[in-house]
Amino acid sequence: SGRVTGVQTCALPILSIVKLILENHFKPGDFLLETTLSKVLSLSRTPVRHALGQLVAEGFLDKKKKKGCFIPAASPDDARHVFFARENIEGLTATSAARCATDKDVDFLWSLIKEEQSIDRDLSKIDYVNINGAFHMGIAKIGKNKYLEQYCRHSFWRSHAYILFFDNYYTGNIAAGIQKTGPQQHIQIVKAIENRNDEKAGNLMRQHVRTTYDLLSLKL
Repeated sequence: SGRVTGVQTCALPILSIVKLILENHFKPGDFLLETTLSKVLSLSRTPVRHALGQLVAEGFLDKKKKKGCFIPAASPDDARHVFFARENIEGLTATSAARCATDKDVDFLWSLIKEEQSIDRDLSKIDYVNINGAFHMGIAKIGKNKYLEQYCRHSFWRSHAYILFFDNYYTGNIAAGIQKTGPQQHIQIVKAIENRNDEKAGNLMRQHVRTTYDLLSLKL
């Protein structure tokens, strides 16, 4: 796929591992063994090890000493904490983006909106995750604050560990709420950034993340 990716690197092993998770080959709590993944992906253990390490750094996976990497188990309390952190962190990234965005940055965000609008029910889960991640990480990068960008990336991917397993959008039956509100909220956020309205951009982003959590919390 030529689509931009929300994962920090487009390295094939990372996307391949995420794709296996999205296709329900693994469930929350499962350990991802290097030997198993190497065989499944027909890769040596070194690139698989590096990919797992990156996914741990991004917050998508957890790791236990001497046991390896595993998919975080579901916890309503943890989900609440993750989304609370993400709501406030991404509110700050959107505020910062509105202050720092160049015309080129705004054009990039509109190109993501256009790509998102082309998404339909037949698009693969990995492609949807990529475009959604590219949008949120793109705003964080535009804000030019490396600390916020790092925290944003971690909270975004940890929250998606919940979304991917508990939201109907990612299990094949698109949830009406997310289908309607997500893209429209993205448009409003980009408009606020384009107008350099930092306060509005931050408030819209916080509302956007809160809406996602409210829909998800009904399933936890």
